Amino acid sequence: MKKILLGFIAIGLLTFVGCKKDEGTTNTNSNNTNSSSSGIQYGAGAKDIDGNTYQSVIIGNQEWMVENLRTSKYSDGTSIPNVTSNTAWSNLSTGAWSYYNNSSSNDATYGKLYNWYAVETSKLCPTGWHVPTDAEWTVLTDYLTANGHNGTEGTALKSTSGWNSGVNGTDDYGFLGLPGGYRSFVGDFYYIGSSGSWWSSSQDGAGTVWGRHLTIANDNVYKGFNDEESGFSVRCLRD
Repeated sequence: MKKILLGFIAIGLLTFVGCKKDEGTTNTNSNNTNSSSSGIQYGAGAKDIDGNTYQSVIIGNQEWMVENLRTSKYSDGTSIPNVTSNTAWSNLSTGAWSYYNNSSSNDATYGKLYNWYAVETSKLCPTGWHVPTDAEWTVLTDYLTANGHNGTEGTALKSTSGWNSGVNGTDDYGFLGLPGGYRSFVGDFYYIGSSGSWWSSSQDGAGTVWGRHLTIANDNVYKGFNDEESGFSVRCLRD
């Protein structure tokens, strides 16, 4: 199971170069919203315990943060360890974060990468927000499918710049999906510029968790199950 994520993403990227558990929920959105000239509907935004502020957008009946999470603390003020060593990362069974390539220069654009043990605490997002379940991710992609993006859901979420080989998206809803890469279960870093990976809060059997991935190889949103020790980005959803 440990090599599933790396294999799937690698296959998808090579193809490009060569060419259950949760119930759905209904979210109550903030009343403080406004629309841009492009039709994107912005929400009230959020602020984490470190003082980082996040813009938010309304997509259907959900309110999503626009940026990836950057907090170094849980919502109760407890610090989350920054683990840089590959060996230490691969042996974790508790929450941790890292920058991509352990470089703080990636934080402002891509946010931090968290293992699933940090997600599992249910204290990673700011108060009033949560890591979306697998079902809630599906609500998002189903909404895109029903609104003219059948087969191109990923393109509709990708940012209009920042993707390798010029394979940018249309960012129709202001989601700003960026290719922040990920950290593998052994601690290595992969595919910044070519893929973005985000956690759900839903497990799929012992040691694996559902996630969502955007890549330069695909126009859709890829759903896969991933090792708990992996390091992914986090997007929070309003409660």
